Amino acid sequence: MGEVIRRFLIYVTRDVEGRASYPRSAKLCNSSGEAVRAKLRYAGPFTKTGLEGYVEYIALVLSNGASASNAKPEGEPFDLGPGECVDVGVEYVVSKRLKEELDFVKLKLINDGRLNIGGFQFDVVKA
Repeated sequence: MGEVIRRFLIYVTRDVEGRASYPRSAKLCNSSGEAVRAKLRYAGPFTKTGLEGYVEYIALVLSNGASASNAKPEGEPFDLGPGECVDVGVEYVVSKRLKEELDFVKLKLINDGRLNIGGFQFDVVKA
């Protein structure tokens, strides 16, 4: 399976329809003195809101080109040198059905950031 180097927990909220992109949302750094060969892995939803199915696509994208998503759960291996950092971005698509099927109160809570659509786990693992 590979040792988990870093775990990213991504919460989808505020965006109730369509595509959203948050480039450079976080950084992944190698703080060890040695180069690391790693890959991204999508582990799936970790929340149980019942709304996770409305997220049609979710991906973690690194500035070095590596990525993983619900469509391609395991990314290609990449190298991270000692002290090297890469930017981490998030992309997702929320189905328009969410806006059509949820009541006003739940939509308002999501828009206000008080209710999330779902939480999704991505791991950086040793390759």
